[in-house]
Amino acid sequence: MGTGVFGRWRRLFATANVQYAIRSEGDFQHQYANDLTWMGGPGIYLAMNHQYTLSLQAVVSGETKGKDTFAGVPDGDSAGTLVYLGPQINVTWGSQLSVQAGIDLPVSRDNSGVQVMPDYRVRAALTCRF
Repeated sequence: MGTGVFGRWRRLFATANVQYAIRSEGDFQHQYANDLTWMGGPGIYLAMNHQYTLSLQAVVSGETKGKDTFAGVPDGDSAGTLVYLGPQINVTWGSQLSVQAGIDLPVSRDNSGVQVMPDYRVRAALTCRF
């Protein structure tokens, strides 16, 4: 479950999104822990007209997850909290097409054991309405 908000004043805007994933026990008595992800930040429209918009946004994002369990026993190497910061470019063409692209650089990484954690993330989205 999750939600998002958007606010704008003149050429400035801000977004905020949050999602909480509730997980149940799967096969072989394994259960992934619930996960909270979030992102948002301020931005500015660099170009705005009837045909397209171009904006640049500073995005802070993150996720936190508890320990997974196997047959009710916690997995000590499965919890983690990550916080990222990076730029995002948003482009819209008319009311049918939009593109987002961003790079997230970690500013905080905390995990409960030995696990692989990303050095950076690249995000991209294409939305087409018809």
